[in-house]
Amino acid sequence: MPRYADFDEVLASYPARFNSDKAQSMDDRVHMNLTGDDARDVTLYVHHGELDVIEGEVPEDPTLRLTAKTEDWVAIENGELNPMMAMMQGKVKMKGSVPFATKFMGLFGYGG
Repeated sequence: MPRYADFDEVLASYPARFNSDKAQSMDDRVHMNLTGDDARDVTLYVHHGELDVIEGEVPEDPTLRLTAKTEDWVAIENGELNPMMAMMQGKVKMKGSVPFATKFMGLFGYGG
């Protein structure tokens, strides 16, 4: 059974999953451009150990920009789709640093 039924559940999980100890020196924005039936823009703003999740905002110059169908992102969160395979298949597009993306995902328990 999937851990998350939809992206709203994923989004609601981010504050509880956030590891602030790993983010003390960070001041970064990750913009998620989600497409598909539940399209939306979400920015995860990590600043000095704190997390703000902002819907509807498109930052001018994010540290990392991710574009994916909402259902593909939910599949990644549920462990049904490998993030690297999703990138190779073009299901997830990333603009920014791969090492930063790995570090950022580690803030939410992805093993980074």
